[in-house]
Amino acid sequence: MQWKSLFQKPFHSHQRLQETPLQLESLEKRQLLAADGLVIDINAGAPSSNPDAIAELNGTAFFSASDGSFGFELWMSDGTSAGTQLVKDIRPGSQNSDVDLLTNVNGTLFFKANDGSNGAELWKTDGTSAGTELVKNIRPGSSGSNSLSMVNFNGTLFFHANDGCYGYELWKSDGTSSGTELVTDIIPGITGSDPRYLTNVNGTLFFGADDPTNGEELWKSDGTSAGTMLVSDINPGTADAYPLGLTNFNGTLFFRANDGSLGRELWKSDGTSLGTVLVKDINPAGESIPVDLTEMNGTLFFAATDGSFGFELWKTDGTSAGTERITDIQPGPDSGVSGSGFDPGMVNVNGTLYFRGNDGSTGIELWQSDGTSAGTMLLDDINPGAGGSYPILLTNVNDTLFFRANDGINGTELFVLGEADVPFFVTGSDDGSGRVLVLDENGADQYFLFPYSQAFTGGVRVATGDLNGDGNTQIVTAAGPSGGPRIRVFDLETGSLSSGALIDFYAYDPNFTGGVFIAVADVNDDGFDDIITGADAGGGPHVKIFSGQDGSLINEFYAYAPTFTGGVRVAAGDVNNDGMAEVITAAGTGGGPHIRVFDGNNTIGFPLVGPATDFYAYDPNFTGGVFVASGDVDNDGFDDIITGAGETGGPHVRAFSSDDGSMLHDFYAYDPSFTGGVRVASFDYNDDGYDDIITGPGPVSGPAVRVFSGIDSSLLTSFFAGDSQIEFGIFVAGGMGTLPEVPFPTSAPFSSSFVSEDSDPPEDVNVESPTAKKSWVDDAEAFFQSAEEIDKLFSGLGIE
Repeated sequence: MQWKSLFQKPFHSHQRLQETPLQLESLEKRQLLAADGLVIDINAGAPSSNPDAIAELNGTAFFSASDGSFGFELWMSDGTSAGTQLVKDIRPGSQNSDVDLLTNVNGTLFFKANDGSNGAELWKTDGTSAGTELVKNIRPGSSGSNSLSMVNFNGTLFFHANDGCYGYELWKSDGTSSGTELVTDIIPGITGSDPRYLTNVNGTLFFGADDPTNGEELWKSDGTSAGTMLVSDINPGTADAYPLGLTNFNGTLFFRANDGSLGRELWKSDGTSLGTVLVKDINPAGESIPVDLTEMNGTLFFAATDGSFGFELWKTDGTSAGTERITDIQPGPDSGVSGSGFDPGMVNVNGTLYFRGNDGSTGIELWQSDGTSAGTMLLDDINPGAGGSYPILLTNVNDTLFFRANDGINGTELFVLGEADVPFFVTGSDDGSGRVLVLDENGADQYFLFPYSQAFTGGVRVATGDLNGDGNTQIVTAAGPSGGPRIRVFDLETGSLSSGALIDFYAYDPNFTGGVFIAVADVNDDGFDDIITGADAGGGPHVKIFSGQDGSLINEFYAYAPTFTGGVRVAAGDVNNDGMAEVITAAGTGGGPHIRVFDGNNTIGFPLVGPATDFYAYDPNFTGGVFVASGDVDNDGFDDIITGAGETGGPHVRAFSSDDGSMLHDFYAYDPSFTGGVRVASFDYNDDGYDDIITGPGPVSGPAVRVFSGIDSSLLTSFFAGDSQIEFGIFVAGGMGTLPEVPFPTSAPFSSSFVSEDSDPPEDVNVESPTAKKSWVDDAEAFFQSAEEIDKLFSGLGIE
C-alpha cells in the first residue's frame, strides 16, 4: 500500500517518467498509499487544510477542510487527487462554515454548519452542491442550535441540540423541517440534560446525560419520550460517572465510567441497572482511563494504562480474565499508544487494527495490529524522525483507511491507505519486435502484451503514470519506426486498455512512420499526468503535450530548428522545484548531444532559464543522439537530468544537478566497448529517498536491465527482461504500482496477454485539428528575436 495525500497533487520527485517512469512515493514498499503520504495537498505547501469530521457517503469520504481561499467547508474525496473537491461553499468567501459531525443516515449525510446567518444548525447533503441545504433553523437567529453529537438510530437521525427554550436535549430528524423535533425534555425548562455520545446498540440508543439528581450518568432511549430513561446511577448521588467511549461490542454496550471508588475504568451494560457492571479494574492503584474502544474480529481493543506501563494496546472478550495488555510498544512507564477520547484514534479496516502509536523514537505515527504482540508494528514513519505525524480521525471509508496527518512538509492534510504498491519495471523491445514486458522488483516476468499488431516489429517505447487521476498506475506505449505515431494506454494491474481521456490516439499525422518517444508527468498541476511526445527521425524535433484530464493538446513546439530531421527524445521532471513538471528534450541522431528544458505549461513552450536547462551532455561533436530521463538522485527537491549516450557513444550515463548544474554521476552502465548506446529511466527503487538510475541497452545486446544507486551509482540489481539471447535492445520505465496478484501466463499461446490486431486509426480522435495551438514554426518570431539568438541556441548541432 502506498500513502496518498489528497489536495492539489504536487509534482514530486517520486513521480518518475520515462524516459521517465512515474512513481507515487511508497511510504512502505511495504504498505501504504500515495505521493509523499498525502492524497492531495488541499492547502498547498506548508499551510494546513486541517481536514476534520471524516465520514462515508456512497463509498466516498466527506470531510471539512480549508484550501486557504475558502474557510472550513464541505469537501469530498474518492481517495485520489483528481477526485478530491469542494462540495459547497456554505458560508461564501473566506469565513468558515465549520462543518462538523458528519453522519450518514440511509444515504443522506447530516451535519452541523454555520452559513453566517443562522448560526450552527442542522444541514444535510446528497453529495452535490445543489443537494446541500439547511434542514431546519432550530434556534432562530444567529446563535444556532449547535449540536455536539449525532447518530443514525434505526434509520432516523438522533442528535443533541438547543432550541433556546429547553436547553441541550435529545432531538430527531427525518431530513425535513417538519420532521425535526424534540424527543424529550429530560430536565424540564431551559437548563438541558446535555445528552452526548449517542450510540446505537441493537435498536437501543445509549448516551450520557446530566440531571440534577443523578449527575452525568448512562441513559437509554427507544426513540420516544416515554422510552427515554436512566439506565444506572453508576456514581451514586449527584456525582458524575462521565460515561464516555460508548461502543457496541457483540450487542452489548461497553464504555468508560467512574463509580467514585475505582476511577475511570472499563464497564459494560445490557441496558438494565443490574446488567451495568465493571468489566475489570485494570489499574487497582489508580485509574486505567480506557479510550478508543474498537471492535475487531470479535475482540474489543482499546488503549489503557495499568499503572506500571503507560498507555498501551489492550484487548478484552468482555470478561475480567479475558482483559489483557497486548504489548508494550514503548517500554516502561511511557505511553506507546496515544489515545483520543473524542476523535477516532483507532479503527478496524478489513480485519486490521490501525491506531496512533509511539515507540519513543519516531514520535506519534500510524501503527497496525492483528491483535497479537508479534503482529503489532509501525506502519510507516510519515513524518521522518522523532517529530511524529500525529495521525487522527482514523476512519473506515468503503474498506479504505482515511485519516489526517502532518508529514512535516505539507502541513496537516488528508491521507488515505490504499493497496500495496511495489516496485516494477516495464520494458519495450527495440526494432525487431513489438512486445512490452512487465516485471516485478526482482526481474520476474509478470505478463507481456503487444500494444500493436503482433506482426509489427518496429519496437515500442514505454512510460508509466496516472493519466486518469484514479491513483492507479498505467503503462503508456508509443510505436517505434515503421509504425504510425500511435499512443496507447494500459492498466498496470490488468494489462488491459485503460480508461480516461487519453487511451488510444495518434500524436502526429497518421502517415508519419518515424516513431515516437514519450514521457509522462503533470505539467499543469491539474492532478492528472499528461503525455509528452517527441517525433523521432524524419519528423523534425516536434514536441507535443496532451492533457491527461481531457485529451486536449496543451502545447506543441519545436525543441530545436524545425529543419533538423534527427528527431527529439523527451523526459519530464520538476527541475526548478515549482511543483510542476518541465519538459526535457535531447537531440536525436545527427545532432549534437544538446539538452534543453522547456516550461510545458507555458502557452508557447518557452525555454526555461536555469543552471542545467541548455547544455551539452557529452562532447559537442558526438552525433549519435542522447536518451534522457529525470529523477531527484541527490534528494535535494530538484529533479535532476539523467542522460544516456546513443549508438556509437558507448553505454555512457551521466546525471546533472538541476540545482547547480554540476555533474552528479558519470559511469558506463555496460562494457565501455559496447556501441549500441544506453536508454535511461529513474525512480526510487530501494525506498531510500534517492531516485535511482535504470538502464537498458540498445541494439545489438541482450535485454539486460540494471539499476544504479542515486547516491553513489553502485549497482543495486540487474536482470534480463526476457530471453537473454534476444538482441533487439530495450527501452525501460518503472515505478511503484499494483501488479497482478498472480502473474499472467507468459508462454505460448499468448491468449492471456493483450494483443492488438487493430491497425486502423481510433475513432473520434483528431489531434491535428485546425483549432490546435500554433506550433513553434508558426510563431518563430515570438520565440527568438534575431538570427544571432537562433545560432547561439543551435550551435554545435550540425544544423545550418
